[in-house]
Amino acid sequence: MTTPSPERTHHPEPAKAVHHVTDHLLTRLEARNYRGIDRSEKAMLSRNVPPDDPGLWLSLRLEDLHGSTGPGLSERDYIAAATAVTAAAQLWARTDVPHTRSTTQRVTLLGHVVARIVRDRPTAEDDFARALRCHTLSELLPRLRPLLGDAAQLDFARLAADLYTWQQPDGPHRTTQQWATAYARAKNMIRRAPAPRP
Repeated sequence: MTTPSPERTHHPEPAKAVHHVTDHLLTRLEARNYRGIDRSEKAMLSRNVPPDDPGLWLSLRLEDLHGSTGPGLSERDYIAAATAVTAAAQLWARTDVPHTRSTTQRVTLLGHVVARIVRDRPTAEDDFARALRCHTLSELLPRLRPLLGDAAQLDFARLAADLYTWQQPDGPHRTTQQWATAYARAKNMIRRAPAPRP
């Protein structure tokens, strides 16, 4: 019996694998960019290539989606998972928004982030509404990119897991309902928060 390395673990659910791999990938890329070591992967992700391109998956080394133990993902799940990781990484590369893990003290999930954007740019609510009306990933991603350009930070790993769910049966409906609910709650909290002192 082999012991999994720290970077490779067993993922019982594809969405968890997507979250883990995206977080690891973007944490590594941000560290390398910060140190000025190698920006070629970010440049590659910024090109106009669809996220379901297997060539991108090979370049990003997404084999960790299978985990280190167990049978790994089915072909269908792997395609959806690799597409979700790549799509989130492309949004990260094209928007220059830092990948920041969401915590109870610092919520950086999509609905919460959009609520903060709308506070400063009210027209972003219309952009978000148009994104929520999309039916396919190819329709959604161009809507998210300009919307997220005003974000201060975002948990791209959680976004990637959502993009995986989006590709499942009834996924767009379930995902947009979740985003809309989180947005409404966050907007309500922002509205109730005391105004900053001058």
